[in-house]
Amino acid sequence: MVVCSDCTFMYVERDFPESYVNGFYEERAGGGYGLSKENFFWWHEATKHSNRQILALLERTLLERTLKREPGNSRRMLEAGCGIGTFLADARDAGWAMSGLEINAEFPEFCRKELGIEDVKVGLISDPPFAEASFDAVAMLDVLEHMYDPVMAVRQCARLLKPGGVLVVKSPNGPMQLRKERLKKMLGRGEGWVAGIGHLNQFTPRTLWMAFRQGGLEPVLVRPARSFQEGIVGPGFTARRVARHVGVAAANALMQVTGVGLNLVGIARKGGI
Repeated sequence: MVVCSDCTFMYVERDFPESYVNGFYEERAGGGYGLSKENFFWWHEATKHSNRQILALLERTLLERTLKREPGNSRRMLEAGCGIGTFLADARDAGWAMSGLEINAEFPEFCRKELGIEDVKVGLISDPPFAEASFDAVAMLDVLEHMYDPVMAVRQCARLLKPGGVLVVKSPNGPMQLRKERLKKMLGRGEGWVAGIGHLNQFTPRTLWMAFRQGGLEPVLVRPARSFQEGIVGPGFTARRVARHVGVAAANALMQVTGVGLNLVGIARKGGI
């Protein structure tokens, strides 16, 4: 892990090619979870609170500019790195016309067949199979920390946005993640690291703001994001799951009050309107 002495950005030194990273995610996209309705259910239970927060922030940001709601499903959003499709489904149900992009070919097929979301394509954000200025919003949720070149990824998202469109990013809060992992190591529950092929970049509010600017967008906000909150309904109900659910719910509430969290959500706008 390298820490920039000027801006405090934390990153893994790139002593390997981008093709190595792409090959890794072609096999392990979506967090390495198997493709099944059961896994979709549990992953959706874990992410739905975070998804709702992000959709509400998007709605508020767009309304601040347009001062009106567009007709249902008339606004287009792309999720880059859509995985198993939990956010695609929630955003569609909230009235967005959704498209998806995923490096692993199996996930788009799952989204089309099981979720009924047809416009989900295989590809890379470095060479996206979509026309410029196609979307009112682009989402990269738990994706930017995996990018070999995160500023390039932001720049490509900006290219896909219509004038006035917005990019929303959710990513770990690097310093807080490092403190968490060090605590886990002290308790004998981890190795104390936050870097590796899985997480190449660790952002702070300041460096995420800078990434937006360097990618050609105007930052709107960066604030704590809700952490994954394990579900307590459905098969596999256990007391431990309830305890984790309650604990994360309390932590999420505290993070919103204190302004400090394990994850960040940021929104930036494209100019021209």
